[in-house]
Amino acid sequence: MRLFKSSEYAIRSLVYMAVSGIEVCSVKTLSDALDIPYKFLGRLMSRLGAAGIVTSQQGKLGGYSITRPLHEVHLADIIDVVEGLESYDRCILGFETCDDKNPCPLHDQWSGHKDGIREMIDNVTLADLARSDCKRI
Repeated sequence: MRLFKSSEYAIRSLVYMAVSGIEVCSVKTLSDALDIPYKFLGRLMSRLGAAGIVTSQQGKLGGYSITRPLHEVHLADIIDVVEGLESYDRCILGFETCDDKNPCPLHDQWSGHKDGIREMIDNVTLADLARSDCKRI
């Protein structure tokens, strides 16, 4: 299982904003720094704005800033806005019905991992990512 590009870009952008020290970050700055297509990133930031994760400021010095405290923005919040969380609850082989009573061939091996991934995205925050020793964004 892997994040969609849109979620990858959203998380990378928000982490960059959190650690860069730039109060208001333009889409151009984010696009250039993170090598993310400008138009795609503009639409993505608008969606994050509509969800209240970022706020926009118009004008020459305009751009986006994170609205909530970093410890209140969970990966699940970001992913839900961008791609939805349905794929994190579905069967890994794509069956419509897959549960303990009607399992797919990978159900027993996958269910624990799936639960762990869901728990991680529900609990990890932007504050956690900003504190990371990793220097890649």
